[in-house]
Amino acid sequence: MAVRILLFRTIYRSLINRELTKAQIYDEILHRIKGKEINFYDIERLYKYIVRKKYNNATVVELYLENRDALNILDIEGYRDVLAQEEYITRLITQRYGRETSLSNWKMNLYFLKGAYSHIIKDKSADAALVNSYIQGYSFIESIKLQSKKKSKKSVNAISTYSPEKAVKYAITHAFNYNTDKYPSYAGKGGDCANFISQALNAGGKPMLGTNATNFKNWFCRSNNLWDVSKISSTWRGADAFSYYWMSKAVSYKDFDRTYFNDDSKFKKVLSYGHRGDAVSLFNSNGRPFHTLIIIDYAKDDLICAAHSNDTITASLKSYGYFGGVRIYKMSD
Repeated sequence: MAVRILLFRTIYRSLINRELTKAQIYDEILHRIKGKEINFYDIERLYKYIVRKKYNNATVVELYLENRDALNILDIEGYRDVLAQEEYITRLITQRYGRETSLSNWKMNLYFLKGAYSHIIKDKSADAALVNSYIQGYSFIESIKLQSKKKSKKSVNAISTYSPEKAVKYAITHAFNYNTDKYPSYAGKGGDCANFISQALNAGGKPMLGTNATNFKNWFCRSNNLWDVSKISSTWRGADAFSYYWMSKAVSYKDFDRTYFNDDSKFKKVLSYGHRGDAVSLFNSNGRPFHTLIIIDYAKDDLICAAHSNDTITASLKSYGYFGGVRIYKMSD
């Protein structure tokens, strides 16, 4: 431990004042630790520390130095899709079944839909797909709340050959250039965010798992046809199910509510926890995931993310988290 700290201190002092690009800094670190038993996570922590000290406004692509994407929540397709779904459910319960409710009253809405499910599904005027999606999304939340209230979880599946560098490279390459030769696109059909981040995680070394697309313990995509649902797991393509899966498969995860994004001192904890290659879920005000991103770079006061639907490589997590908070999944240890 002491030897590693001394090595890192030496590397830091040798690089901090040199005129190097961020890519060159990373290459220098890899060169200097070659042959030594140091894991990816520690390498990433050193790189992150140097970048945040060296660049006051560093972002992933230097052309975008002054153009980090602030949040316009309605630009996110997943948010519009979830909002439309939840507004439909409140109208259905209030107008069709005469029960006063609201968007925030998700527990009552969930219990009502489950209790009246057989009747609702027989109602030809009801949108069964929206009803099922609402039940699935909030059943995940209910299940999570019934589990331990501990905010950070260590997974039993921590061993991984995950490369944050490969995941980030994939995300930057395909943020605007969709890889439709291999994968489907859900842009315009509810949002492509989880599908895209799943691709990046797989490119980084996270292995696909299982063959049953409806089993939330599986995660895979074996078709580029979006209608071939038996070959694309819901955990791969949906923000709700993606979150549920990675809560048990990530090395660890941690939730940060909106108060962390309104207080600079508290936000330092977000900055400390998130690293390149980590996935992120954005929550609505009920705590339901509606958007998925991946951290691809660091700024002095921010974490920079890539995503689809809205396509970006300069998303400011600091501005994205104020709405309902975030969950960060640590992908390497």
